[in-house]
Amino acid sequence: MPTTGMAPTGTTDPSLGMTAPPPEKPKKKEPGRGDFDAGGQARFPSGPDETGGNFKSFNWVAVDLKGRYFLLDSVTLNGNIPLAVKKPDNLMTPEGGMADPRMIGGMTVRLDAKVPVPKMPIIKNETEIGLSLTGAYMREGAMLLSDKDYPLFTGDMKPGFAGALITKVKLSSLLDFSLLPAWVYQSGTMNSHTAVQIPMSLIVKLADVVKVTADLGVFTGDDYSFSGDNGGRIYAGGALDLKIGPILAHAGAGVASLLTGGVYPTISDSVYVDLNVKYAK
Repeated sequence: MPTTGMAPTGTTDPSLGMTAPPPEKPKKKEPGRGDFDAGGQARFPSGPDETGGNFKSFNWVAVDLKGRYFLLDSVTLNGNIPLAVKKPDNLMTPEGGMADPRMIGGMTVRLDAKVPVPKMPIIKNETEIGLSLTGAYMREGAMLLSDKDYPLFTGDMKPGFAGALITKVKLSSLLDFSLLPAWVYQSGTMNSHTAVQIPMSLIVKLADVVKVTADLGVFTGDDYSFSGDNGGRIYAGGALDLKIGPILAHAGAGVASLLTGGVYPTISDSVYVDLNVKYAK
């Protein structure tokens, strides 16, 4: 068959010879309206035995029953019931008296509402702010404790209130900073109790399943006292969080107070360990 001397022409179908683009990865589902998570946190803080001394981690064991429900995508209702499941039957106080520790610390209900801050010239990073309001019915003075302290619940149940400002700044794609300054009030048998609590965290997120946190908190004692002898504390620690499917696991350790005196004679007396497992729907 004679040839024409012309090269074969290419196909006019642009789809031939092209590789199909990879399918888009499904976006991570963020919790929203109607979602909930619930679980418990076991804490092993260092605390005294019946004599008021001999601080050890397993003299006290705390369990916090927690739940969170999303009323809206950025509004949550949070519940907490702190329990002292292991404690001394009686406890000698630093003043020389005897205290009667109780197992049930009470209950708190907290409403958190957060809104993103629009980007502005003076705010270059993603920032989230909000308001947190807490109502409580707890043993007298229990609202002044941090979740790093041993669960000393004594006295009658008293109502209380706390208001906090939620601030979260995204420093980079991996690094977040959180600051939650709070004012606390609880009524008392003789006098009411007031305090300021300033927990803060530096958070490193590795993918969607691993989170490493460095924690620091400044907690005053009653009547805004920063003195360790009057209940002032500065806690410091770290934590690791893992997400495996719907399960959120947490492990942390540190010291409940860098200030000595009062409830913690030495810094080593305030060592704590906490474990937390939650189911997130």
